[in-house]
Amino acid sequence: MAKKKGKREEGFTFPEFDSEEYRTKEVRDSKVIVFAVFYAIVIAVICYLLVKMADVGGWVTLIGFASPFGLIKILPLLFDTSEFERKNWFGPMMMSFMAWLGFMILLSNPPFNDIAKPKFQQVETYIESDGNWNQTLQIDANTPFVLVISVKDNWEVESVKVSAGKAALNSQTLLKLEGDNEYNIEGNSLYYHFFENGLDTDAYSFIFYAEDAEGNSNSKNISLTIG
Repeated sequence: MAKKKGKREEGFTFPEFDSEEYRTKEVRDSKVIVFAVFYAIVIAVICYLLVKMADVGGWVTLIGFASPFGLIKILPLLFDTSEFERKNWFGPMMMSFMAWLGFMILLSNPPFNDIAKPKFQQVETYIESDGNWNQTLQIDANTPFVLVISVKDNWEVESVKVSAGKAALNSQTLLKLEGDNEYNIEGNSLYYHFFENGLDTDAYSFIFYAEDAEGNSNSKNISLTIG
């Protein structure tokens, strides 16, 4: 007996491409991304103003992380999001966060702002020998010497001071070491104090304090043994 032939499966046909619907969705998605970037710029400016006026640096980070979720409430007021799936929300939210982060980094650095503390680098001592000032680690008692410290900042160092109880220094302002200085010491962003009469034999603890033009400050402690 002949076998019955099974029903012939119908071939798959692709749905008709609706160019108008596709164009509408692409335009909408592009507008949503542009708005997300604009929204991030507004949030970044608000965060920048908060840091400048109220010094709430820690809170602006939380604002930056939370702000993309605000798009969930704002976008439906401006665009048709009824057909949005999870991936449709993820794109503008991630773009908003990345744009906020980029603008905050831009606004947190010169020329807009300076949130970084001054940085201390090497500390050096110089004594005069045969008419020349040479760097040294050994200083005898009552020997004139120059104490030099390097202080750098993103924008501008306002002042550098040093204190040392045994050395009778109380917030003594250090002088900026210019390029053509009498000690022939070379380097950038150097500040110094000249101990004309040297110091007595002892162990000294120096505290350096630096402040930049934006009010950011930093300190550094060093020990120096004389004799």
